[in-house]
Amino acid sequence: MRKFGPILCLTLSALLAAPAVPGWAAPPDSGDPTPVGVAAAIQAQGAAQAIGNLNDSNDFDTVTAGIAAADPAWMALVPQMAPGLDSDSGPQVTTALALALPQDARLVLRTLDARYPALDPQSVCARPFGHDEVPDIKGYARRARAALRRVRDSGLRSLRDRCLSVLGR
Repeated sequence: MRKFGPILCLTLSALLAAPAVPGWAAPPDSGDPTPVGVAAAIQAQGAAQAIGNLNDSNDFDTVTAGIAAADPAWMALVPQMAPGLDSDSGPQVTTALALALPQDARLVLRTLDARYPALDPQSVCARPFGHDEVPDIKGYARRARAALRRVRDSGLRSLRDRCLSVLGR
């Protein structure tokens, strides 16, 4: 083993330093999922299978964390994921959207779609989380209402008003 040690080290370091081979992609389990990777998986496998794979590998939390942070790249995937959300993943996305509401209400409102239970304004705007996720519920509601009131887009006005009504209860 000692005889081949330096050769193996040189070979490994050369491989690591070499430019990527065109057409070769890193294996799917090479790290946290990215919006581009999830979008590709949805395109290739369909939403339900892609989300199922993320859940199986415990990577769906990365997706919901991106949504909860109102990251535009993750938020753009929400409509693509909608048909594949189930009784496990759906409530997680609903909660993530609700958590994103005070940060970027316009972006959240653009993803809402009453055809899908997880994206229904009645669910997202109803504060679908417990005190462990948001210890200051009153502060959350105040920030969410303020963010919603700043949305002036005429195309989002009725959705904004519906969300404000649900949030006020």
